[in-house]
Amino acid sequence: MKNTKFNILSAATELFNADGFANVRLQQIADKADMSIGNLAYHFATKMDILNRVYEDLVNKQIEMLDELNIVPLFENMDRHWSNVFEMQKEYAFFYQDTLEILRYDSSIKEKYRKHIYWEKNQLYRLLEFSISRGALYPMDTSEEIEQKAEQLWLIENSWLQRTLISGIEPPDSRAFKNYMWQAILPHLSEIGKQEYDQLIKFKSIPL
Repeated sequence: MKNTKFNILSAATELFNADGFANVRLQQIADKADMSIGNLAYHFATKMDILNRVYEDLVNKQIEMLDELNIVPLFENMDRHWSNVFEMQKEYAFFYQDTLEILRYDSSIKEKYRKHIYWEKNQLYRLLEFSISRGALYPMDTSEEIEQKAEQLWLIENSWLQRTLISGIEPPDSRAFKNYMWQAILPHLSEIGKQEYDQLIKFKSIPL
């Protein structure tokens, strides 16, 4: 049963990414998962049930990645984290492309999403606070300034893929995504932070 549910969720996510959540029917998901609509309905009665489970998986991955980063949030780990964020966003591209539409569809996801946004921003705040405390970033004048920077990082993370896909100028690229994230951090680097970042560029070949 576990494999059956996994196949359904994988098929649904692939279709949502290709066609958009609103354009996918249960029958298409059943066909993609190579099962009857009755068998699919035994596991997930509605498309919204599938969406809620997919969203739950997405959130769990986000939590796991941020928890792992905050154990040792050095620049190398931050860079690796943003690589993982990029891959996760590709895996669940439909959610980042159709966020507003999805939230209009399901009020329960809307409420969960709002709470998760607050949690994410708080984790980013802690990341900045730690980087300041270890001397990698210059101190910010107030906690509100740290909150604003955390907000900026969150906005870049969660809107970059959509903006890139809409513009059609270039395909989504991990290096380009990380570059945007680092550009938001670079003005705040202390001398210690600049040395650490220079080492990261040297060994990881990340873009300036």
